[in-house]
Amino acid sequence: MKRANMRSVALCVTLLTGANALAQWVFELDTSFRATIVDKNVNALYVLPGSGIYLSGRIRFPGDVSDRPLTLIDENGEQVASFPYSWGGGKIVPWMNKLYVQNGDLIRRLNLNGTIDPSFATQSGGSGSAPYISQPTNGDYHVFPDGRVLLSGSYTLNDTGHGFVGQYRLVWIANTGYLDTTRTHRNANGPIWDFKELPDGKFICSCSCTQYEGQPVSRVFRVHADGSLDDSFQSTITMGNIYEIEGLPDGSVLLGGNFRFNGAPQDTVRFAKLLPDGSRDPGFASLTFAGNGSWWPPSGTIVFDIFPFHGGNYILAGQFTTVGGQPRQGLCMVDGNGQLLGAFDECGVGPFTYQTTTNATPLNIYWNQDSTALYICGAYSGYDDGTTNDTQQRFVSRLLVNELSTGAMERTLAQGNFGVHPNPARGWVAFTYDVPSAELGQGKIQVRDLSGRLVAELVMNGDHGQTVWDSRYTAPGTYLVQYVCNGRLLHTEKLLVQQ
Repeated sequence: MKRANMRSVALCVTLLTGANALAQWVFELDTSFRATIVDKNVNALYVLPGSGIYLSGRIRFPGDVSDRPLTLIDENGEQVASFPYSWGGGKIVPWMNKLYVQNGDLIRRLNLNGTIDPSFATQSGGSGSAPYISQPTNGDYHVFPDGRVLLSGSYTLNDTGHGFVGQYRLVWIANTGYLDTTRTHRNANGPIWDFKELPDGKFICSCSCTQYEGQPVSRVFRVHADGSLDDSFQSTITMGNIYEIEGLPDGSVLLGGNFRFNGAPQDTVRFAKLLPDGSRDPGFASLTFAGNGSWWPPSGTIVFDIFPFHGGNYILAGQFTTVGGQPRQGLCMVDGNGQLLGAFDECGVGPFTYQTTTNATPLNIYWNQDSTALYICGAYSGYDDGTTNDTQQRFVSRLLVNELSTGAMERTLAQGNFGVHPNPARGWVAFTYDVPSAELGQGKIQVRDLSGRLVAELVMNGDHGQTVWDSRYTAPGTYLVQYVCNGRLLHTEKLLVQQ
């Protein structure tokens, strides 16, 4: 890792300004990692601590004659040949010692060896599946700490005993895969696609509908934790698609995709911020994104991922070649106000052609086990970090994250004294804190997995004290504990959860 200090300044670099220090970050391609995939795309991944990396998508290794929806590679990127043909293709969410995966229009639960977990029924309506639910058109899904799942899309329910008959767009299922008969399933006049839980337990939803539970909505709306419409949120997005949602501690929301606002100039927006009431933040930078019109997707340039990074900044991934008129090959970094930063200048992915389709798109970004590197995945061939142009990088790459100014990260983040005990944890965990009075405000403790997904959020009561959290319902692995005050990250600490 120290070798990055002697590398050319052409390497992908960004400067992150903190309260007391200037941190300089370098993103160096790890050429010791090289996936041996030959086709077609990797949509999602999950880093299993100590045991490799699960990949989900349409994947072929040399010699394969059909696509693998889910596979396992080792820490060098090599295929784990003993891993069987399994189910997958889309989003992966770990839970306990299981994996939830999107498999076409179904959500399946797998054992870590890739086999189906027979204790979780599917939603297909066929033989051996869960009763009362059928004909799924899956949009997105959210896994709760106890294993329950909230589904979006469109589902046919036939639960006459509880009055749920017909098409429903938000559907709760128990951790057995059966329809949750204790919940109120929700309807709309069109499918609900991507959605995301916010820090307060509400959900932001994107849809192809104009009415929800009989009430008018735009393409982006907010619901309470029970699925009822939150009419205090009114957005003016009327066209397009939302592919990524990132909730902020103050109730604001970052959106990625390609969409338009009503009444605005009829340009397509790829990245925007909505205030807590749903209105567009006028102070947030309106960056322009441009791509190659002959590449996939035919719907044009898209931001697919918004990845929280250090210092309140974000890495964006998608199909674009310029941002704000500056060259960026599928990756860029912005600050908390949406302003473009210098990272990934002259860096990024190269095009991959399959049959008649050309693509150069990183779809998602994840931390590695100890947050010293980032994994990117998508559909691309080649990666250039400004110094090394490795044309053999395909579909999955690892970028080493180096902080050049010694001690800058610690001074920037460590505003106060913090602790996590015990660590590793097998049950209750105590988060202790002593925050300077200047940092008082909306103090929160956020627990995130290495993909950046929010697992738990707790309130900091006052400027010092202790908050406890039960980790028993969380999948074993490495997590990031983040102390946040007034929307600013003060400290990050790793937590290892064991069974």
